Amino acid sequence: MVVETRVLINAIKKMYPVAQFFKDRYFPDGRVFYSEKALIETKEGNKKIAPFVIPMAGNIVMESEGYRAEQVSAPYIAPKMPITAEELEKKAFGESPESNRTPASRENEIQSEHMDDMRQAILRTHEVMCTELITTGQIIMKHYASAEDAAQGLNYKRNVLRFYDNEFKNKYLFTKDFKTMTAAEKIQEFYKMARILKKRGVHATDIVMTGDVSMVLMTDKDFLDFYDKKSVNTGSIDQRELPNGVACNGTINVNGIVFTMFTYDEEYEDLDGEAKPFLPKGTIAFLRPGLGTTVYSQVTFVKNGSFVSYADKIVPRVVASEKDNMVEVQMFSRPVPYPLDIDGWLVANIYDAVATEAEADNSVDTDEPPTEGVDLKTEAEINAMTTKAEVIAYAESIGLSGLSSEEKLAELRAAVIKYQKETYED
Repeated sequence: MVVETRVLINAIKKMYPVAQFFKDRYFPDGRVFYSEKALIETKEGNKKIAPFVIPMAGNIVMESEGYRAEQVSAPYIAPKMPITAEELEKKAFGESPESNRTPASRENEIQSEHMDDMRQAILRTHEVMCTELITTGQIIMKHYASAEDAAQGLNYKRNVLRFYDNEFKNKYLFTKDFKTMTAAEKIQEFYKMARILKKRGVHATDIVMTGDVSMVLMTDKDFLDFYDKKSVNTGSIDQRELPNGVACNGTINVNGIVFTMFTYDEEYEDLDGEAKPFLPKGTIAFLRPGLGTTVYSQVTFVKNGSFVSYADKIVPRVVASEKDNMVEVQMFSRPVPYPLDIDGWLVANIYDAVATEAEADNSVDTDEPPTEGVDLKTEAEINAMTTKAEVIAYAESIGLSGLSSEEKLAELRAAVIKYQKETYED
C-alpha cells in the first residue's frame, strides 16, 4: 500500500480527469496558498476612458474603482473511507472466485478505488459551490463533525462566503411571465440582459439554462422561426450533447451580440441521499468563460509525531491503525471559488414571481410600452421611408429593438408595421 502523501498527490493528478462544466469553464483553477487563508481579489466593472491633459500638466491619476483584496478562511472538505481486513478477504467486484488473490494483492486496488470515489465526490462539491455562487451570489458551507450529523443536517458550523454587500445585484427579474412571452419578447429580454452587462463593462458570451427553460425555447415555433432567415445571420440551432450532463443548443445572434446556448441538467446526490440539480429548475444565466477562478489553501495534519502542511487542490492521506485493525484513506480539499468581477454576470429564474418595475431594479418592462410621448407614423409614412437607417431609428423610437441593417428594406418596413399594429393598435 502506498502511504507517502507526495506520491499520493501525484497519483491523484494522473487519474482520469472528471468533466466539471461549470467550474472548469467559469471558475478554472488558480493559485494554491501555503496558508490557512486564501487571498481573493475582486473588482467591479467600469468603462472609464482616459482623460486628455495639457502637455505641461503631466499625467492625471485615475482611481481604481471597486477593487478589493481580502483573505478568507478556506472551507474544509475532508471525506474518508476505511479499508478493513474483512473487506480485503472478500473477492472484488467482477473477480472470479478461482482467482486465488490474497488480501494483500487487493489492498492497492481498493485503496485506488476509494481515492477515486472520494476525488469525484470532492469535485462534485466544487461544482456545487460554483453553481451556488452564480445563482445566489454567495456560498453557504455547513461544516459537520460526523457523517450522521451530515446526513440529518444537524449540529453544524455555518460559514458563508458572500460576494455582495447589501443586495445581490446580479439577479434579473422579469416584469412579465417568461413562459407566456412571445418569441419576440423573449429575444428582447436576452438583449436587455446583455445590455445591462455591457453597461457594466462585461461582454457575456454564454447563455446557460436548465432543461425546462430549454424546452420553453425549443418548443416555441416562433422562436425557432427566428433562425429561418435567408441572408441574415441570426445564429443556428445545432443541438449536440457534451460531457457530464451538458448540451449545446447552438448560437443566437441578438442585435449583433452572439451567444452560445447551453443546457445544463446534471444532478448530484446530496448528503441526505436525495438527488438534486446543480442549477435550480428555471435558471437562465448570462455568463462568460473565466469570469472567476478557484484558489486553494493548504492542508495541515500530524505525521510521524509532528505537523506537516501540503498545498494542493486535493491532498490524500493514508492512516493505519493496528488497534482497530484497519486503514483509513482520507482526502482533503480547501477550495475558494470567487468571481473576478462581482458584477460580471446575470441570472434569472422563469418561476420567480413577476416583479413590478420598482422591484426589478435590473429589469426593463416587457409589457406594452405607453403611447404617451411616442410619435406614431402611418403605414404609408413607414412605407415611404427610403433608407434602412431611417426605418431602424424609427423602430427603436417606438420600442422595437433587434432589427439589423443586413435585412432587406421591405422586410424592415414590414416588421415595424407588424410591431406597431400589435403593440399600439390592437
